[in-house]
Amino acid sequence: MLFFAQAKWLGLTWADWAVLVVYFVVVMGIGIWSYRKVHDMSDFFMGGRRFGKIFMMFFAFGAGTSSEQAVTVVAGTWRFGLAGIWWQLLWLFSTPFYWIVAPVMRRMRALTTADYFESRFDTSTATLYSVYGIVISIVFLAALLFASGKMVNELTGGELDRVARQINLQVPAVEREIQTGTYEWTTRRVQGYEYAVLAMTAMFVTYAMAGGLGAAIITDFIQGILTIAFSVLLLPFVFHMIGGFGSLHEQAHIKEGMLNLVVDEQVAANVGREPLTVFYIVMISLTALAGIVVQPHIMGVCGAGKTEMEGRFGFTFGNFLKRFCTVAWAFTGLAAVVWYLGEASPLRHADKPQDATSAEFQELPEAQQAQIRRDRETYEALRLRESEQFAALSDAEKERVVAIDHRFADGLFGRAAYDILPNILPGLLGLLLASLLAAMMSSGDAQMVVSSGLFTDNIYRRFLARNRSQRHYLWVGRIAGLVIVAIALVLQSTFGDVIGAIQIVLATPAAIGISLWFGIVWRGWTPLAVWASTFVALSAWALVGFFPHLLRNSLGEPFDFLFVPSGPKAGKMYEAWQSLIYLGSGVITGFLVSLVTPRTRKEKLDHFFRLLHTPVRSGEKVERPCTLPDDAPPAEEKLFNVEDIEVSKPTWVGVTGFVGAWILVGVIIWLVGFLARVW
Repeated sequence: MLFFAQAKWLGLTWADWAVLVVYFVVVMGIGIWSYRKVHDMSDFFMGGRRFGKIFMMFFAFGAGTSSEQAVTVVAGTWRFGLAGIWWQLLWLFSTPFYWIVAPVMRRMRALTTADYFESRFDTSTATLYSVYGIVISIVFLAALLFASGKMVNELTGGELDRVARQINLQVPAVEREIQTGTYEWTTRRVQGYEYAVLAMTAMFVTYAMAGGLGAAIITDFIQGILTIAFSVLLLPFVFHMIGGFGSLHEQAHIKEGMLNLVVDEQVAANVGREPLTVFYIVMISLTALAGIVVQPHIMGVCGAGKTEMEGRFGFTFGNFLKRFCTVAWAFTGLAAVVWYLGEASPLRHADKPQDATSAEFQELPEAQQAQIRRDRETYEALRLRESEQFAALSDAEKERVVAIDHRFADGLFGRAAYDILPNILPGLLGLLLASLLAAMMSSGDAQMVVSSGLFTDNIYRRFLARNRSQRHYLWVGRIAGLVIVAIALVLQSTFGDVIGAIQIVLATPAAIGISLWFGIVWRGWTPLAVWASTFVALSAWALVGFFPHLLRNSLGEPFDFLFVPSGPKAGKMYEAWQSLIYLGSGVITGFLVSLVTPRTRKEKLDHFFRLLHTPVRSGEKVERPCTLPDDAPPAEEKLFNVEDIEVSKPTWVGVTGFVGAWILVGVIIWLVGFLARVW
């Protein structure tokens, strides 16, 4: 038994491996079982629309929650204190609107979001969205794999890196010659985290190819529970290491402003961020709302349930689960701040000889000596970063200290888990790793299935091979998913900053999301407006995000308030103003183009809005996407008796759910403040 708990392979004990094997067997078994349930495209891409509220809640939670989000929140709280929670929790304010969005998406009776563009506008806009959505999924998958692989490497204590150096497997690579600006083929060694990436990819690809969205939803039920475990598993143990929850407040002086819920103007300027204002919250929430509806997996999140209530419940409360997990991630990070920066920090190795030149220290194994030296140097740099002496350092020394601080923050979650869990109970590290894999794969499988659906249904079947059998299209979908993941694997190998990649994924969908929103409430939004609005919004986003100096030089001094005045991101445009400019430019362009270009024909519009005003009945069957069943119920009344405005009259369920969701928003904000003793 002692051997089972202590003997290690790849940094994990055999108890950890036993937990992982059980997880793998269960997940693969579900994939094989789900394969027998897939008979047509609706089964593969929508799971047969057979799932209830709880499954849909965990599907929404699993598809929208991935491991790098926890890593980001923990790193954010290390750098900024409790205020770091807002760069994930800002999405909280858009969550109540999911209660309203979900039934609209379900009533479209579509397989993919591209079906909406086809039914509401025309084939060209459906093709535009299909390409757009596939690119979003590829980048999201690449960022997800990159971040998860890094995390797995941390949980093995860096053992994967050591193994990778021993194997020394070389793969082709492209390098840019700085002086000549040319590119040349070369080779590079496969890094340790990439072995983890390949293993994780093989897992979710296998069961997603077999069972499609149905397998993804069933496994997300299990993986959602594991993701919650991943979110809270480390929390009690890291608080135990610092002496209990009360020690968090007693030692809050370790980092200035550690328990503040907001970032003041000076701190915000130093990190290139903006203060948390009402304007900032409103603009980020609008960007989130505009973009969330066109993320490729959302049609499945809202549409795979039996009726619109399942989608409504799952989409809203699945995301509220994520918000509560965000609170757990933030307080895990705060406790880690106290532990690693305090006098009892494991980085100090107080139980080992303090003099590295002593004979007693030299008797330690060489690898252990090197680790102790690195940890002690890291501790001194981290403490120096928080001290008054930091301001007096030279620029070069400041850069060195900040780089150490950022590297430590990025690996903090994995480092804390590796330092704590093996000493608590054998197998706990394996449970956390299984939970991490669950968080990653629950997002990865959904992205793979929905992006393959976009290609199969809206590109392959429409332009390349019409009137083939359902079996033919199923296999095309499976192969397309495999190719999409392969491209994502190549792309992730080019990443150096996963956070930047994810920010692009989250921001850019809003450009085409504008057209989805206007298309469901106003008959006047035209197909050419979709193209013009998307193109102008994307161009404006690129301008304000990557070339702010051009705007600053053109606008002059009166508009300096739009830009970060100092710090590492001095000269960048504030995020709230970026959102206002690129969303505003897209809306204005689309509106103006709509006034001078032909509308979709009236018969097509009448059919589409009949869809949106007709509730979904349990068990209804539709032959093709975006069509009504033969026994469709009567359409609901419109809120306004205006021909061009299409808004359904609010129902009691809609109003009470929306109000209840806002109450939950208040509860979460109160909870964060209460735990931090802000109020």
